[in-house]
Amino acid sequence: SLPHVVDVNGGFYFKPEPGGRLWLSPHDEIPTDPCDAAPEDIDVAVAIDRLEGAVDWQVAAVERRWAGLRSFAPDRLPVYGFDAKVPGFFWCAGQGGFGIQTAPAGAALAAAVLMGGAMPFDLDADRYAAARFGG
Repeated sequence: SLPHVVDVNGGFYFKPEPGGRLWLSPHDEIPTDPCDAAPEDIDVAVAIDRLEGAVDWQVAAVERRWAGLRSFAPDRLPVYGFDAKVPGFFWCAGQGGFGIQTAPAGAALAAAVLMGGAMPFDLDADRYAAARFGG
């Protein structure tokens, strides 16, 4: 019966999972080179510490650990559009951890640019274009 909860300062979030478990994240952004991401012990401990500092629960066990890579463009907006230097290469990148939430609008925008159709949702394709970075 718990909702998805995000710390007001962005320090962590948690959401309920079946069986009374929680999915907990330190909601961190640690710059790294592309790699096969794996959770660091310190990051797991930080997430637990942040949760236990905000609620009166104790984490009894860590059943699973997971880490992922999130990409960001320099202006932190997603990138949808053709590459300025590589003909035919189309970017769908930089969702920064919000890809699932933004997928419907991003896919509609990408399809409109790729197919030359009407822009959905009053989106400004230039705002998200790869060409905004020069090139």
